[in-house]
Amino acid sequence: MNFKGMKWLNFTLTIIALFAIYIFLSSRVNPALSNILAVVLIIIGLLSLIPVLKKPKDGNG
Repeated sequence: MNFKGMKWLNFTLTIIALFAIYIFLSSRVNPALSNILAVVLIIIGLLSLIPVLKKPKDGNG
């Protein structure tokens, strides 16, 4: 598998892990904090998308 495919796999696994964290914690935190938890996890998910979309400088990927 090439480097670009590995970046997409890493992103996909990160999104799955963030979704699992949300499911696990949403029933354990205060409902008012559940929305904040969702926003924080979405921000982390979007930040993990940056390396996938960034163009390589050396042309290997």
